[in-house]
Amino acid sequence: MYPKEMHLLRLARVALAFAAAGFLAACGKGTPITSGTPTPGPTPTPEVTSQYTIPTASSKPMGIALGSDGNLWITESAASKIGTLTSNGKITENVTPSRHSNPIGIASGPGPALNVWFTENALARVAQITTSGPPYIEYTLPNSAATPLNMALGSDGNIWCTDPGTNSIWRIQQLKPKPHVKFTQFKLTGNAQPFIITNGPDGALWFTEPGTNRVGRLPISGSPLREYKIPTGNAGLAGIAAGTDNALWFTESKADQIGRISTTGKVTAEYPIAGAMTPDWIIQGVDGNFYFTDTALNKIGQFFFKSHHVNFYPIPTASSQPTALTLGSDSQIYFVETAGNKVGQFRYFNV
Repeated sequence: MYPKEMHLLRLARVALAFAAAGFLAACGKGTPITSGTPTPGPTPTPEVTSQYTIPTASSKPMGIALGSDGNLWITESAASKIGTLTSNGKITENVTPSRHSNPIGIASGPGPALNVWFTENALARVAQITTSGPPYIEYTLPNSAATPLNMALGSDGNIWCTDPGTNSIWRIQQLKPKPHVKFTQFKLTGNAQPFIITNGPDGALWFTEPGTNRVGRLPISGSPLREYKIPTGNAGLAGIAAGTDNALWFTESKADQIGRISTTGKVTAEYPIAGAMTPDWIIQGVDGNFYFTDTALNKIGQFFFKSHHVNFYPIPTASSQPTALTLGSDSQIYFVETAGNKVGQFRYFNV
C-alpha cells in the first residue's frame, strides 16, 4: 500500500472512531499509544507525551519514516547507523556498511517487499535494508558529485530522492534479479538546491527548491518538469506535504509562513505564522490539521486547516532541534530531535 492510500485509510479509521464517540486511553510515558477502555472525554490538549533516547550518544538523528513492519526507522547521520523504534518503545541500531556515510533521508520501500531505503549523503549512494535487519545493499549513484538528501516513495512504486549536489531529482527503480537498480536523473533549472520531496495527490512528485524559491513538480514519467515561483521572495522553502484537499502545503522557514499550492501550480495562499522562527518539516494529521517542527523555536506547531490559527507546543528537552517528522502506526506524530539525540512522540488526539 502506498503512502497516499495509507494516509486515506488512517483518516477513514479515525473518522469512524469519532463517529462512534469513542476515545481510547493512552499509556504512560515512554510507551506508544495502545488500546484501552473507551471514554466519552474530549480530545486532550496536544503535547509531547514521550521521548525516546537513542542509545548512541550524539548520533544526530535526521530522518524518520514508518516502515511496512509498523516500526519507525531513523537515520543517525553522525553515527552512520539506522535505528528502529518498536511499539514497545525500544530503539535498536544497526551500523551502515560504510563508515562516515552520513545517512539522512529515509523512506519505506514499495509493496510487500519489507524494505527501507535511505540516502548516504557523504558517499553519493543510496542504500536498502530489510525490515528484519541487515544485510544492507548499497547503490552508488552514477555521478560522484551527488549528495542524495531526502526520499519519497512515488506512486509508481519507485524511490525518488533530492540531490542538491547535482541539482537533480533521481528516480531509483529496483530491477530483477536483485541487487540491481536503474538510476534516472532529472536536472533542475538554476541552483534549485532541492530539499524535501513528497508524493502528491495527483501522483506526481513535488519538492521544494530553496535555491530558486520555487516548488517543483515532476510526473512519474519524468516529463514535463514544472517549477513554480513562490510570491514571497527568499522565503526559505523547507517542508512540503500533500493535503486531503488535493493540494500541496509547504513551509517557508525564512518568511515564517505556510503556503498552499494547487496541483495546477497556483499558489493560492500564504499564511503568516505568528511567533515562528524556523518552520521546517510539515505533515497533515488524521484530524485534517497540519503539524510542523520549528527547529529554532524548539516546538511543534499546529496549523488549523479551516481557521488557519496556529498553536505551539514545547518540547521538554531544551534546544533539541526538532526536524523530520512522520505519522506512526498509531497515527500519532513522531519526530527526531537532531541535537537532543531523541525521538519524540507528539499526541494530538485520543482515539
